[in-house]
Amino acid sequence: MKKTIQILILTVLFSSSIFAQSTERFIRIIGNSKKEIKATNAKVYFTISEVKASKYAKNKEEITYENAYNEAISKLSKVGIKESDIKLALKKRSYNNTNSKNFYIETELSNLDKLSNIVSNGFRITSTMYLFSEIDNNLETELSLKAIKDAKRKAKAICDDIDKKVGKILNIEVKEGDFSTNKKENKENSYIKTYKVTITFKLVD
Repeated sequence: MKKTIQILILTVLFSSSIFAQSTERFIRIIGNSKKEIKATNAKVYFTISEVKASKYAKNKEEITYENAYNEAISKLSKVGIKESDIKLALKKRSYNNTNSKNFYIETELSNLDKLSNIVSNGFRITSTMYLFSEIDNNLETELSLKAIKDAKRKAKAICDDIDKKVGKILNIEVKEGDFSTNKKENKENSYIKTYKVTITFKLVD
């Protein structure tokens, strides 16, 4: 009999706990933040090829790959690019018999206009990728605090409208915030880093 009464008491207490939790009023808000990350350097891909003689070309003389390479190196040196800065890229499949090689260089953004203005036989820039340095460890903290502030602002606006007050934070859940420290490449010279949190606030009368 005593054991039965103890079970009944525990059941009542457990039921009361569930009821109390279910009647607690709260509001769940999504907070957002973002920051533009700008490129620090660029990777420029280019090809150097022999030039075959053609009656349709302005220069009707054939230019060997070696001469085209030497001319390109000379032009690149005038904009501050040394031969040792040039790296051989993976060779793409060629559908003609032209002797050609693919290269790339990592350079400062200030050199891009100079490189694009280079005119050299057999030299052609094929693409440019923008490089981004490793993300600062403080950026995640900065964006998370801004996202929390954004959520608080939204919660206050809603509570003011329904004659309530924003209470303590009950829960914070990160919804979006990848902070990989790997060096990033992008076709654009900047990208937007976003951070999103879902925050549960207690409602107070």
